[in-house]
Amino acid sequence: MRACWPIALAGSVALGAAIGARQERPAPQARFRAEIDDGRLKVLNAAIWDKPGQAKFYVNLDKDHWSSLDVGWAGRDASKYNEITVPCITLGELFSEFGVPYYLKIDVEGIDQSVLEQLQGSGTRPLFVSVEDCRFGFDYMRIMAACGYDRFKLLDQSTVPQMKDAATGKDFPAGSSGPFGDELPGRWMAHDEMVKFYSATVRDSAGNRVGPRSQWWDIHCTRSDA
Repeated sequence: MRACWPIALAGSVALGAAIGARQERPAPQARFRAEIDDGRLKVLNAAIWDKPGQAKFYVNLDKDHWSSLDVGWAGRDASKYNEITVPCITLGELFSEFGVPYYLKIDVEGIDQSVLEQLQGSGTRPLFVSVEDCRFGFDYMRIMAACGYDRFKLLDQSTVPQMKDAATGKDFPAGSSGPFGDELPGRWMAHDEMVKFYSATVRDSAGNRVGPRSQWWDIHCTRSDA
């Protein structure tokens, strides 16, 4: 049965109304107490990984949003970090627990490709998926296409505070994910067109950044046969 809610996989969760959210670091749940109490949000402190059990997690002490299962990611730019052990869960276990979501957002600081590869091995997939660019957009789009997604959009996350939530009429706050699915601005592009657009907008085939540092991007995809 398809679940009619979004699931967000994030190092720092910032959701308004979702059922499943994964936090990769310990954090107080008081911020979302109302949503948790009325059943709109469930936060589980676990790291999304390609196998269950436990793993080393590296908490960046300078920029906590860089915390990651990947020590190279967490410690980049000579950052200081602490090593802790955290429980892990796979994407398949997440889908088994909550159902396959309508929308899956992926933003897990260096582990995004692992999640996409798990999605590729899944028999059922969400209608909408997004992933933060994080320098590996060409690989992400290749895996998304292999999953059967054939329509793509880019969302400049720096523009999200200028957008309104269609459901509430309120402005999206800075740092929020913003719209998804058919509420995204612009038209859906086929894979090859999207790759060309990405190359001219975000980074070229050699990995050189094209856009200014003030911009950062999420890659969205869906299926035309849905």
